Amino acid sequence: MLNTAEQEAWDFLSKAPHYVEPEQVEAHFGRALAAFGYDRFCATLINAEQLGREPPTLSRRDFDDWDARYWGARHVVHDPCIKLLQKSNRPFAWSDAKPLGDNRARAMWGEAAEFGMNDGYVVRVFGPAGHEVLIRMATAALQTDPTARAVIESLATVFGTIMLKHWELQDDNPDYGVISERQAQCLFWASRGKTDWEIGAILTLSPRTVHHHIEAAKKRLGVVKRQEAVMKAGELGLLAKMG
Repeated sequence: MLNTAEQEAWDFLSKAPHYVEPEQVEAHFGRALAAFGYDRFCATLINAEQLGREPPTLSRRDFDDWDARYWGARHVVHDPCIKLLQKSNRPFAWSDAKPLGDNRARAMWGEAAEFGMNDGYVVRVFGPAGHEVLIRMATAALQTDPTARAVIESLATVFGTIMLKHWELQDDNPDYGVISERQAQCLFWASRGKTDWEIGAILTLSPRTVHHHIEAAKKRLGVVKRQEAVMKAGELGLLAKMG
């Protein structure tokens, strides 16, 4: 008989492929991970030769602050997880990578702990068009439960595959480079310094939906950072009519 966490995982694996909206997939993935003690995740689009640069985000929950610290402090230079990613495509836990680090890496792990991230799990997903998605998941637990690894890998693989499919379908749109009216509205208010929560209150949307619209706009505009999307949309005259 399945325990509660396993039942939640099975529920996600059964239903996720049938969801129409990526927000539904994200929400259910978050619930399934939470059942195993993981409270945050991030799915990013990567290529092996770009592991030293901040990649485009397909989905993110509560990784913003840590990623800002990680890239701002250039932890990528001495992160032992990067070494494991370059050596193998197999999933791994942060606790597997920690022994490979030096004093700078240990300082990085200490900073991650300050963010409530004591251990994590990393899964790499490969798409049919040559794209790769890196799923990072973090937990406040001191170590990933070894018996849960296979299930977490399955959850992340399905999640990454579905999110990549949504991204690829969007990229196939002949209007690539042109953002939707809702995306333009979100970028307009972002250009005014509003947070996702504030934009959501203005447009009667959830903060998560606002985040999704801005992430989609970034992809369509071919940029990585939010401010770059605001600037490019402004240069193309896509925000003027929003004022």
